[in-house]
Amino acid sequence: MAQPSWKTLEEQVRGIATLVFGKDCEPGRIAGVNFDGVVHKSEYETVAIEISKQYDLDKVRQGIGRLGLARQSLIVDGVVLRGYIVLPKPPTQAMIDAAAAVKITVLSVGQLGTLFFHFPQYKEARLTSSFGSSIDPLSGAIDKTNYVPVAYTRLDGGKDVSVNEIADMLRAGQNVILLGEYGSGKSRCVRELFNLLSDGWAGTFRFPYAVNLRECWGLDRGEEIIRRGAYVLGKDDLAAAAVRANNRQSLILLLDGFDELGSQSWATDETRLRQLRARALRGVKDLVENTSAGCLIAGREHYFSSNEEMLTALGLKRNNTLIIKAKDEFTDEQLEAYFDAAGLAVELPSWLPRKPLICQTIALLSDDELGSMFGIASEGVEFWNHFIRVVCKRDARINAFFDEETIYRVFVALSRITRTRPSNIGPISQRDLQDAFEAVVGQLPVEEAAAMLQRLPSLGRIGAESQDRQFVDMFILDGLRAKDVAKLPDDDEAQRRRAISENWLNPLRALGQSILALDMSKRVDSFRQLASRAAAAKNATLAGDIVASLSRNALKPADLQGLTISGAFISQFVINDENVTNFTITDTTFEHLVLPNSPPNRVAIRSSMASRVSGAASFSGLPDWVQLDLVDDFDSVQTVAQIKKAGLSPSLEILVAILKKTFKQKGAGRKEEALLRGFGGGASKKIAGSILRLLIRENILSRHKGDEGWIYTPERSHFARVSEMLDQLRSSTDPLWLEAEQIRD
Repeated sequence: MAQPSWKTLEEQVRGIATLVFGKDCEPGRIAGVNFDGVVHKSEYETVAIEISKQYDLDKVRQGIGRLGLARQSLIVDGVVLRGYIVLPKPPTQAMIDAAAAVKITVLSVGQLGTLFFHFPQYKEARLTSSFGSSIDPLSGAIDKTNYVPVAYTRLDGGKDVSVNEIADMLRAGQNVILLGEYGSGKSRCVRELFNLLSDGWAGTFRFPYAVNLRECWGLDRGEEIIRRGAYVLGKDDLAAAAVRANNRQSLILLLDGFDELGSQSWATDETRLRQLRARALRGVKDLVENTSAGCLIAGREHYFSSNEEMLTALGLKRNNTLIIKAKDEFTDEQLEAYFDAAGLAVELPSWLPRKPLICQTIALLSDDELGSMFGIASEGVEFWNHFIRVVCKRDARINAFFDEETIYRVFVALSRITRTRPSNIGPISQRDLQDAFEAVVGQLPVEEAAAMLQRLPSLGRIGAESQDRQFVDMFILDGLRAKDVAKLPDDDEAQRRRAISENWLNPLRALGQSILALDMSKRVDSFRQLASRAAAAKNATLAGDIVASLSRNALKPADLQGLTISGAFISQFVINDENVTNFTITDTTFEHLVLPNSPPNRVAIRSSMASRVSGAASFSGLPDWVQLDLVDDFDSVQTVAQIKKAGLSPSLEILVAILKKTFKQKGAGRKEEALLRGFGGGASKKIAGSILRLLIRENILSRHKGDEGWIYTPERSHFARVSEMLDQLRSSTDPLWLEAEQIRD
C-alpha cells in the first residue's frame, strides 16, 4: 500500500473520515448547504464535516450554524446527522463548549484520527514497554541508550541500508526481514524504526505497530496477534481499533522474534522440524499474508534451515521482500558513538569482540568493575564470567520455561561436542542438540525446550540449506570449553573416563586457558592427576590444556611429577619459569609457543612443531630444553598479550592503568578520584599515590585544583614516549618504567 499523498487539508480529512466511519467521505450538499465532507453511514444516519483552515471562534460558530440547518432538514426525514468541525490544530475550550452545547464535535485533524485508532495513547504505552530484547540484560529494565546509526547488509548484494532507508521502504509498503545473531541490535533497530515511523503519523495516517512475538505463543490467526499486542500493554480498549486499522491497511507491522515462537514438540528429522516451525508460525503467516501496508519481521538467522523455508513460513514473497542482516560488531566509530551516548570514556582491549550486547554489558558496569575487568593484567576472565551470565539470563527472560543455569549447562555440553569436530566450531546436529539437552535435564526436549534449542545464542547455521548448527562466537565457545574442563574433577567417574578417552582435536585458546587457570587454582593436584590420566589415555589435548593453563596460574608453582604428554595440540603455551615444573612434551603441535626469560625447572619440549615461537629469533636461539623440528615464524619480542600474565609487578600495572586513562582516553584531564578508582585500598592505593608523584616529578602529568579535588592533565609532548612504553611493557627500558618497577608498598 502506497503512502497517502493528500494535497490539501480537505483531502486529508476526507481520507481519515473514510477510515473512521467505514464509508466513503466525499464533498456533499445537504439542505442547500455545501459541506467539505459527507458520509452516508446508513439510511438513517449521515455524517457532515466542516473543515476550516481558519482557527478562530467566529469561524467555528459559523460551522455550528451550517450544521444545525442541515440537522433540522434531515430530522424531518428521520435521518440523524452527526456533525464535526475539523481544525488544523486542537480547539480551545471556548470552541469545544460552543459546539458541545448543540451536540456537535469540534476537533483537530489528529484528534479525528484518534477516533479510528488512538495512536498517541498506543505510542505512549508502547514506548514504556520493552522492544524484544532491547533491555538491561540483568535487571530487565528498558534500554534507554540512544540509537547508534549503523548500516545493515543486504543479502541480495546491494548497497548497505540505514534505518531511515528501511523506514522509507516500510512506508512504501515493502516487506523487510531483519536477521542477526544474538546481541547484534535487532530489537534496538525495531525500536528506532518505531520512533521514526511514529513521526508524522497524522499526515500519513500510517501507524507503526510493534509486537514481541515471544508474547504470542499458540496464536494461529493474525487478528489474535494484533489483539495480543494491545493486551500486553494493558490497552485492551485499543485492541478492536488496532484490528480495524490493520484490516484497512493502516498498520505498519514491526514483528520482533520469529525465532521465539516455539514448536510444540521435538524431532531430529529435518522435514519434521520444518513442519513444526511452520505450525508455530501460522499466526504470523496469516497476519503477514494479509497486509500490504509494509512489514518488518526480525529474528535469529539460524532458526530456519534456508531462506526459502523462512519466506514460506513467514508468508512472504521474494519479489516484495528485502532480506537484510545486522552486522555482528560495531565499527570503531560506532563503538565510540555508543559509549559517548552512554556517557562513558573506555578503551576496550583488542581481544574483546565489539558486539552491541557486549558493549551494552560494559556500559552497565560500575567504575570499579570496569577497572578490575579491563585492567592491564586482565585477560578477560572476570568479564567473560560476567558476560556468560548476562547471555544466559537474557535468554532465560525470553523463555521463562528455562532458568539461566539450565541454558548455561546446555551450552557447556555443546562446547564438549565441538572438541572432536574437524572445523573446530561445529557442526552440531539436531541429534547433538537433543543429546546435550537430555544430558543436562534428564529428558527429551518438548514444547518450549524445542524453541530454546533452535535459537540458542552464539549458534548459527553452517550453510544456507543445512539444519546443522555451529558456534559463531569463539569468545563464548573458548570460555565454555574451559568451564567444561573445570568441572571434570567434580563429575562422576564415568563422565571423567569418557572425557579422557575422547580424542580432542581442538584445544583451549588464550582466553579459555586463563579461565581454566583461575578455576583450578585451588585444586591443582586434582587437575595434575586428571592431566596424567588424559595423557596416558587418548586425550593428549586435554592434558595439554591443563598444563598450558597451569602455566598461566601465577598463584603457586605446580610440580607435575614427571608428566609426559605426547601427540597434543596446544593453541598457546606461555611458559613461565616458575609456575609449572617437571614435565615433558613430545610430538606436539603448538600454535604459539612463548618462551620465558630464564629456563624453567625440569621442563623439556622434544620433537615438536610450532607455527610461531616468541622469545627466540631463530632455531639457533632456541634454548637447550626446547627441540623443535619445524617453526613457521620466529618472534624475538613478546607482544603485550603474551606478557600480561608473565609478570607485570603491581606498581607497573598501576602505572600502565594511569597512563592509559590520561593519555589514551578522551578528555583533557582526570580527577584524582577517577584515576585511583579500581585500585582498591591499602597497599595498591599507596603505590598509586607514589606513581602519581613520580609522573608529576618527571613532568609526564601536571595537576591543578578543581572544584572536587586534584585534576591531572597529560603533557602531550610525552605522548610518543608513553605510547612506546605501553607498546613495549615489560621489555621497556625507559628510565621512568624502570623506576616505577622498583616502587613497593
